[in-house]
Amino acid sequence: MKPARPNRKQPTPDELKESLLNFIRTKFYNQHPLAFAKDTPRLLEWVVLRLAVYLDERGVWIDTARYHEIMTGDKAGILMEAIRHGDTGNITYLPAWLGKCVESHLSVHGTKYYEEGKRNRENIQTHLAAALKGIQPAAPGANRSTLLAEAAKLLKAKKRPVKAPLKSAQGSFKFG
Repeated sequence: MKPARPNRKQPTPDELKESLLNFIRTKFYNQHPLAFAKDTPRLLEWVVLRLAVYLDERGVWIDTARYHEIMTGDKAGILMEAIRHGDTGNITYLPAWLGKCVESHLSVHGTKYYEEGKRNRENIQTHLAAALKGIQPAAPGANRSTLLAEAAKLLKAKKRPVKAPLKSAQGSFKFG
């Protein structure tokens, strides 16, 4: 018998936002609660929500757990990289500097996140097409071309039946 795995709860966007703000407060504003309160609106706009805006402008999305990992991950998280490589003692305005860190990270890794979001969108479209047709979605690694062909059949418009030509009630006339 397999041991029961604990149910993992997907954080809501509000919980994610609060978690990221709390991370910034503890790592960058530990001794300055008043400065954090003043800078919170700009931190939200320039740091916490910048990745979401970047992905939304491109029409893709990632789940909240992945978003949190990108922002605070131990190895390559944006904010962890800022802690490792930045000297916060020489920074005059922390929200602008953190915003610049996010922008430079997105300029290097943004296409990777875009591709990841595109895969999420394509997975949803595949499952939606399969649900409309009443077929079971293929397992990961299955031949995707068959699913694409079936989805194309769903999207293909049905042809109208060809109407028979109308016969003239008066018959045919010959001139000459």
